[in-house]
Amino acid sequence: MSFDRSHLCRRVLCAVCALMMIVTMASPAAFADDGTAASDAADSLTRDDAAQMAQADAAVDALVNSDDYAAMSVDQRQEAAQAQLDDLAGQGLIQSDSIYYDAENDMVSFTYDCGVLGGILLTDWETEDESLVQVPLEIPEELASNPLDQQNDTLPLGNAVIYYAFDDTVNSSRYPYYTVMQENWTKWGLSTTLDTQVTLSDLKHMDDYDLCILSTHGAYYTYTTGWLFKRKATSPVLILQEESSFWSDLRYGIDLLTHRVIKVNGYYCVTPGFFEAAYRGGQLNGTMVFSEACEFFGGNNILDLSMSNALLNGGASAVVGFVNNVYTIYSRDILWGTVNQLIMGKGILQAVDAACATYGSDDIYWYLSQGGISPHRYAAFALVHGDDQATLYTLDEGSAAA
Repeated sequence: MSFDRSHLCRRVLCAVCALMMIVTMASPAAFADDGTAASDAADSLTRDDAAQMAQADAAVDALVNSDDYAAMSVDQRQEAAQAQLDDLAGQGLIQSDSIYYDAENDMVSFTYDCGVLGGILLTDWETEDESLVQVPLEIPEELASNPLDQQNDTLPLGNAVIYYAFDDTVNSSRYPYYTVMQENWTKWGLSTTLDTQVTLSDLKHMDDYDLCILSTHGAYYTYTTGWLFKRKATSPVLILQEESSFWSDLRYGIDLLTHRVIKVNGYYCVTPGFFEAAYRGGQLNGTMVFSEACEFFGGNNILDLSMSNALLNGGASAVVGFVNNVYTIYSRDILWGTVNQLIMGKGILQAVDAACATYGSDDIYWYLSQGGISPHRYAAFALVHGDDQATLYTLDEGSAAA
């Protein structure tokens, strides 16, 4: 279902039953079906499989990190990527009928010969309008004098983790803002860890925290699937900074073969199936999740709940994320405002609404208010899926969330 702007105020998904009934959910079934087939075909990734993938990855890495590629337009990059993948298919390293160019999302997907999914993202990670000025995070008046300190000495709010995977933090324009978040939230009673080397293994321990923040790049992945009859399937993916390698591929072999994990530009990415498998049985046990990733709830104005459903099925109490590609500064401001409100005792929907009242109901509104003149095609807006009353406090006990 496509969204028009009249839907932007409907931030809580669990309360809009009619909307839920008419949303097309393609991704979870697609990945589950492929995963079953791949698992039946092979119990684990072999050393020969990993060696062939490493050979293909080296060729793709040489292309996307070359000076010539950096100077190309998107159309030229697509042609270069197609030529490189055609050559790899000729060598038997990837499946020739798997190559697919998704012009809407500027990504070329393919399947390695062993069945693992891969992709080449044609655009640069950093596409923010450089004319926009990044300003310091504003401390809300309610917390400026730190009134919660005395209470939180004996009544901590719990713990949080920021999974920071936007970059390697070196000369980063983003990273300093997250250190400010970590320091202030910890000071205000929410003990916060800043993880700057996020791995697939780290994401299997989200149940250690009351609030998990996924500060990663995101993309909408379209790929060719099917054994006898080829078809297209789609899924949101979270892109980590963990680089793939021969030995890592072997270690994550089952996740790769079952398409819980894919590889884009040489980096590991997680699909909804990753969370389904990691937290089967509800191990998240009430953890709240806030994702800053682009297209977490789908792209091109099409709603996709596969990521949030995977987390909710795994026991998360509520999941917050964005529909469509979202401007960096806007997503960060909404995160900052939302968590500050949670610290002040608000429920998650109240917290998101308060942040949006401060920074704007969607990122195009925010962008234009900052003086931007060339907004992207679709507005990104935050949605809440799950228990919209979830808080950092356990209301019946008056203590921190477990």
